[in-house]
Amino acid sequence: MYEAFYKFQGKPFRLTPDPSMLFPSKGHKRAMSYLMYGFEQGEGFVMVTGAVGTGKTLLIQKLFEDLAHRNVTVANIASANLDSEDVLPAVASELNLPFEGRSKEALLHDLKQHLVARSARHSRTLLVVDEAQTLTPAALEMLRILTNLEQRGRALLQVFLVGQSDLREIIVANRMEQLRQRIIATFRLEPMEPEESREYILHRLHAVGWKNDPRFDPTIFAGVHHASRGIPRKINLIMDRLLLFGYLEDRHELDHAALTTVLNELREEMPDIPQTLEPTLPLRGVAPASSTSAVEHENELLELELKRNNILKQLLHEEDRLKRILRGGAGAREDAGGTGELRPVGLGGGSK
Repeated sequence: MYEAFYKFQGKPFRLTPDPSMLFPSKGHKRAMSYLMYGFEQGEGFVMVTGAVGTGKTLLIQKLFEDLAHRNVTVANIASANLDSEDVLPAVASELNLPFEGRSKEALLHDLKQHLVARSARHSRTLLVVDEAQTLTPAALEMLRILTNLEQRGRALLQVFLVGQSDLREIIVANRMEQLRQRIIATFRLEPMEPEESREYILHRLHAVGWKNDPRFDPTIFAGVHHASRGIPRKINLIMDRLLLFGYLEDRHELDHAALTTVLNELREEMPDIPQTLEPTLPLRGVAPASSTSAVEHENELLELELKRNNILKQLLHEEDRLKRILRGGAGAREDAGGTGELRPVGLGGGSK
């Protein structure tokens, strides 16, 4: 509809994830660095969390594109309240292994044999679990057991957990210490700041050939950020409706009054939706939020995560420094302190 009216080459604000439209926000670039660092370790868990609509699924799709040229088999499960007995059949199905009528022991045997065969061909296997906050604690424990599968000291399976912030609470509230110790990298996607929100909107418009038609009043960008709270999916919803409004009203300039009209229409259509970033649904296997012990464990997890992220940040910087040194040259030797020696990074706890 409005695409032809404004001479766009496509729809700029689709709600479905599209890797070709990925905006390289500061948060997404850092998250991708952590994902790739975790992937290179080849073991354990990597966890990415964030509010609904912050772009977690899009981030994972971009990861798949980046891994396409590598010798990696990716099994992707969009979990829907899986329990422990559902995990093995779901993984087997994604790896094209027979699972109907197979016992747990038989599935574990088949899965290990399959992973061993792939490892012998120098091929890795990565399991990505989307919407992981819907997994029961027993299902998470089964995934931990799968990461125990190894041959000659090398893990046969690595697991990426992607979910809403509830995922952290499930792990903390159920005292899943063994799983927590296997999380080698974790990142929380946050909503965009006002300026990044503006850049995101312009990035998507330019991607479809926008030539300043329609013209946007500068107040539009601040208004959209305020209404969406910097959540990409909400920005897409508001901007899509704003462009539709412009088409229906035959407008080539959109101002704050037009945005106000669109926001009022959206509120009238969904009057009972709470003004929160995430739905307040009961969590499976999680103690009430008023539990003091759960809060204490959450604080402990956040403190450990901060320390881990500081260490990972140092490692990423050190890896970049070492690459420059190995490329040789006087400049690289100066980077090493003028001695030409490689100096190890200290991991005793980075600056906060």
